[in-house]
Amino acid sequence: MLAQAVIWMNLALVFYTWAVFSGRKQGLHRKHLIIFGIGLLFDYFGTRQMSLFALTYGKAPEWHNITGIASLGGMAFHFLLALVASVANKTEAVNRVFHRVSLSIYSCWLVAFFSGAISGMMRMKA
Repeated sequence: MLAQAVIWMNLALVFYTWAVFSGRKQGLHRKHLIIFGIGLLFDYFGTRQMSLFALTYGKAPEWHNITGIASLGGMAFHFLLALVASVANKTEAVNRVFHRVSLSIYSCWLVAFFSGAISGMMRMKA
C-alpha cells in the first residue's frame, strides 16, 4: 500500500513539474493541460493511498495533512485555470496570471511532497 502511494506521488511530481516548467517555457498549450491533468490524477491517487495507509497504521502529522490538502486544492485550481484558458481560447490573456501563480502553487505542493516524505521516513525510523 505504501509503495504504491510512493509511486503515485513520484509520478505526480514528474508530470506536475513537467507541466509547470514546460508550460512556462513554451506558453500554455493543450499538451500542458493533458500533462497537468495526468499529474493531478496521480496526485489524487497517491493522496488517497496515503490516506488509506494513515487510517490503517496511524495518523500523519497534522501539519502535513494541512499542507497536503491545501496543495492538492491548489493543484486542482491550477488545472481548472488552465482548462478554462484552453477551452475559452484565451491562453495568451491567462498565460500571464497562470505563470505568475504557478510557481507559488508548485512550491506549496513541493512543501507537502517533501514534508510527507520526511515525516514518513522519520516514522519508519522510530
